[in-house]
Amino acid sequence: MDEVYDRNIYKGDVYAPFFICSYATHCFNIVNQKEEIYWESKRLPNLRLHLNFVAPPGFMKSFYMEQMGGGKYGIFRDTGVEIGYEQTLSEAGLIGTIRNDGTGDIVYGAAHIYEKGLMLVDEFSGVTNAMKSQYNNQMDTQLLAALDHGRVVKRLAGGMLEYDTYMTLWAGVQPARFDLTSGLGRRLCYLLFLPTRTDNEMLMESIHKSRNLRPNQLALNELRMKIQKWRGELSQIRKLEFDDSVFKLYKKIGLFSFESSHFDRLLLGYHLATHEPDTTMMVDANDKTLRKFMQLEKSWRDSIVLGINYVQLMKIIKVCGAAVEDADREVVTYGIRRRDIIDESLMIGWNAQQVSEMLMEMNKYGLVKLKGENVNYEEILE
Repeated sequence: MDEVYDRNIYKGDVYAPFFICSYATHCFNIVNQKEEIYWESKRLPNLRLHLNFVAPPGFMKSFYMEQMGGGKYGIFRDTGVEIGYEQTLSEAGLIGTIRNDGTGDIVYGAAHIYEKGLMLVDEFSGVTNAMKSQYNNQMDTQLLAALDHGRVVKRLAGGMLEYDTYMTLWAGVQPARFDLTSGLGRRLCYLLFLPTRTDNEMLMESIHKSRNLRPNQLALNELRMKIQKWRGELSQIRKLEFDDSVFKLYKKIGLFSFESSHFDRLLLGYHLATHEPDTTMMVDANDKTLRKFMQLEKSWRDSIVLGINYVQLMKIIKVCGAAVEDADREVVTYGIRRRDIIDESLMIGWNAQQVSEMLMEMNKYGLVKLKGENVNYEEILE
């Protein structure tokens, strides 16, 4: 994290730990597949933590991926883990194919190329949109398999294409509605950034202060050597356990059963990144910072289920509107003019028609109340 702070990365203390946890679980998963240390229900789980950074255009999705590993001076670059970018992928581009020219030669896809590495995708919609094409009608099934258990099986006229992949995905996407109960939704850890005008100003200030901030190559090389040393020490682990505090936290923050394995990986990554590898490692949920990240991830996922665009508008109303507290009803009401919401929404690329239509939908669902040109949003007092 010291390197993150030295780079003057805006909200580095919020988002960078998730990339660190993902890298940590990726490295341990490679060891676990070989050494067979940790089991679940008498099966060897695939412990990867895939990331999907959700933010409006121009608000740090690509920036974070480049800083953490995608660029020449990325923190995790040259640490013994293959890292590379992909933009758009077909099913064959992801999984591979067998040449139909009589040779039977196999052409492997990205899932095999990065079988033990990190695949970075700046705009994940370039991949998900490809699923809608008729010639990619099996891509969603293959992508889910590659991200989950990692067993890739594809039968073609020229023969069978079969291998295991331990690739970890880091992606970015613009706000949209996601179905987190779907296969893809359950396999991704979501990072959510819904900026306000204050965030925009602070981000511009951070960019300004970063001018001519050159990398310290010597310090970066030393950090990378420490990371490689840590990776080598992971093989010392012979037993991994989760104590009862984990289950208690899951109940407290209201996890659904299908989310628990996803949060296990986040918790494991944090523990591996903050503790020296030892023969026996006990993973607990007693760390206050860890609990904060777990609750933050849960709130992000809940916001995505509710509708990111709706949550963004509610945030604008709350930040820019006038607040009136009603102690008897235990609520605070934020009031704002529709025009002011439209003006604030220009920053994230929404026009007046889009904002008005969303407000009408939110009024229909009881999320806000429209009174002429005024918009009210109620929030329960904590």
